[in-house]
Amino acid sequence: METKKEPVTLLGVGDIVIDREQPETIFQHVADTLRAADIAYGNTDQTYSDLGYPVLGHGPNSESKNFKALPYAGFDVISLANNHTLDWGEENLLDTLKRFKEGGVPYVGAGKNIDEARQPVILERKGTKVGFLAYSCVYTKGYEATKTKPGLAGIRVWTIYEQVDHHPGTPPRIVTIPYAEDRRMMVEDITRLRKQVDVVVLAMHWGIHVTPRVIPMYCIELGHEAIDAGADLVLGTHTHILKGVEMYKGKAIFYSTGNFAIETGPATISRSPESVNVMTQILARYGFKPDPECPTFFCPHESRPTMIVKAIIENGTINRLSYIPCYINKNSEPEIVGKDDPRGQEVYNYVEDISRSENLPVHFSWDGDEVLVLP
Repeated sequence: METKKEPVTLLGVGDIVIDREQPETIFQHVADTLRAADIAYGNTDQTYSDLGYPVLGHGPNSESKNFKALPYAGFDVISLANNHTLDWGEENLLDTLKRFKEGGVPYVGAGKNIDEARQPVILERKGTKVGFLAYSCVYTKGYEATKTKPGLAGIRVWTIYEQVDHHPGTPPRIVTIPYAEDRRMMVEDITRLRKQVDVVVLAMHWGIHVTPRVIPMYCIELGHEAIDAGADLVLGTHTHILKGVEMYKGKAIFYSTGNFAIETGPATISRSPESVNVMTQILARYGFKPDPECPTFFCPHESRPTMIVKAIIENGTINRLSYIPCYINKNSEPEIVGKDDPRGQEVYNYVEDISRSENLPVHFSWDGDEVLVLP
């Protein structure tokens, strides 16, 4: 008779950029919750090295001192597959990878070459094996790893603008199609990992940043294909705003878990001053301004609701899925907010609304101070 395995708690959060004198303090309101999990995952939109220079003339803070905040907060695995992976150059990334290895925090989605960037992280807790893979669909050309060059695990996407109304000046239909060879790579990696673990978690850096609600068709296509290949949970990042949640074949796709702990502080301003102008221009392009209540946040008010995804794994499957509502405070720090907190209800209503508006099949229900995610 097979012995039942103890439940394993997995937590997942969105984008992280730390830029302050005491890096650990950005997680001061959530560290206890993250540490209590068996596995905590996040995406870091920055590197952690004092080497290099901003190759595009701008980039989020990359000071090495910020790394210590990750193990302090209890992160067990981090994705480095995003559009900032090589913002400070190859030497900077390689030094960052070395720091993760020496600091005992496994990473996915980037590496000294494409083989390492595609390599999964497998964590065993209480007899249960959980595997992680990470890819980015948004990045500057040249950021992708090759056989001989460091970088990220990338999935390229075609963008086609199709005129659907013969009237001049009418909005086109935007068609986005992942490259076939990159899709095959993702499917191959998931299929291979599926045979080694109980649960597969796929991290995807994708989507349209800042814009509320809208989910490009390639995200839906890749999310479905990942689950068809064997992924049990898809966690999206990049958009700096929450996006809807979909239940597909009983598995959840979080199209964006939003910002989690992200700020633009003194190091970015001094080492990469053009970054502030770039962020301001991006917001203006989409009709937004930085929230004046949050001087270091540089995102609109709509970006302050966020979440911690929570999966309970029992006997090799996710048998309970929920999210813990969080809210970015005036110091750019995530705080956990419950059902009786108006901010908690704001998060709940927002996630419900953006999922319904995109016709995503999913149901939500409060369970104490968590929100159940149901088919």
